[in-house]
Amino acid sequence: MILLLFGCNKKSSITNSETENEKGAISLSIDKQNAPSNVVTVKALLSRENFESITGELNILTDSTADIFLEDIYVGKWHLLVEGLNENETVVYKGETDVTILEGITAQVNLVLSPTGQGTGSIYIYVTWGKEEWTDYLHNPIISKDDSEYDKFGVGVSFLLKDETNYKMWYTGLSYSGTSYVYYAFSENGLQWEKYGQSPVLFPDSSGWDSYHVSSGPVIKEDGTYKMYYSGWNDQYGSWPVGLAISPDGIHWTRYACNPIITGEGWDLQIRPQSIIKKDGIYYMFFTGGTGHECKIGVATSSNGIDWEKYSGNPVMVAEKSWEGYGVAFPSVIYENNEFAMVYQGILDENTSFGLASSTDGLHWTKNSSNPFFKTEDCNRDVYKISFPYYLISGNEQRIYYTGFDTYSSDWYICLSRKFN
Repeated sequence: MILLLFGCNKKSSITNSETENEKGAISLSIDKQNAPSNVVTVKALLSRENFESITGELNILTDSTADIFLEDIYVGKWHLLVEGLNENETVVYKGETDVTILEGITAQVNLVLSPTGQGTGSIYIYVTWGKEEWTDYLHNPIISKDDSEYDKFGVGVSFLLKDETNYKMWYTGLSYSGTSYVYYAFSENGLQWEKYGQSPVLFPDSSGWDSYHVSSGPVIKEDGTYKMYYSGWNDQYGSWPVGLAISPDGIHWTRYACNPIITGEGWDLQIRPQSIIKKDGIYYMFFTGGTGHECKIGVATSSNGIDWEKYSGNPVMVAEKSWEGYGVAFPSVIYENNEFAMVYQGILDENTSFGLASSTDGLHWTKNSSNPFFKTEDCNRDVYKISFPYYLISGNEQRIYYTGFDTYSSDWYICLSRKFN
């Protein structure tokens, strides 16, 4: 069950000093489809000392709506209790937390409150039922095209960085001509995103190796400087080198003077960098190498993030299973608990899927026996293909930001799937 709480301003007619505050109205939108079968009723209770409690209730089986609406909530700290009851009125699921309603703040709650965005007196609450499956985000897509000259065909290929105060995303806009550009967006919770204007932050160069295409790539931040390893080319059927761009703020980018920093030949003629991990002073770049449809995964290492050497044992992963089709690609890698973990994609024209793999050294990989773990049919939108997974750990959940390809319009858009730990 997902409960989404939204607030709106309402001036109080009470004028004493206790209550000369603005009121908020809260709407809880419940994902009834994914609720456990033994839950019949959902009850919500907001309580606060010296204030009258506020309650709401919804019957999952009979009510036509999926909303509980609570209104006349004074700004301040409240205690929220959400209960799921069975047919015998026994509480079988329960979650509670303290919630502070602040003007101009939207909070995300996974049973722990954290401020998350814009909106007067509003709360964003997620209540899970202890499931371990990946669940497509109810409000996909999280970013769609503006239908400008730079993203007429859609947006996708997202790369994220969780910064000190928020989430940052760099993604690719694709024009009808096939020329692509890099955009920027930011978010306080990684769910609701605000675009940085409607113009790209990185354009193709006027001449040279990336004069036709620049595509977003992994971004790292070191000593206050953002570094993006991006993909570019001037010939779709030729070489796709890797370039480096540097920025003080993630918005204004300067290309490295000695670009490109990596080029390919043979099986990795066309390279797409997907992840940069720094471990024990060594940078690891995980990339897709390909020629046409056939794709494999490779690794390059560097001591300074500029001069790279490809691993002599490349490729480190190739297609072996039927669901992987004619290639494996887009290795999104994290390093946690002394282990590398990868989400990757099998390459098929349709019905694409994502798989998991693990490694202790980043060079030798073991695929998960339960692959694939996420497929097009797991999406809550009608897509004919999913691609470009980006793997991220956020608090008590795992996230995969991915590109969905609309079945009817063929537009690209950016979506999210989540798994709560």
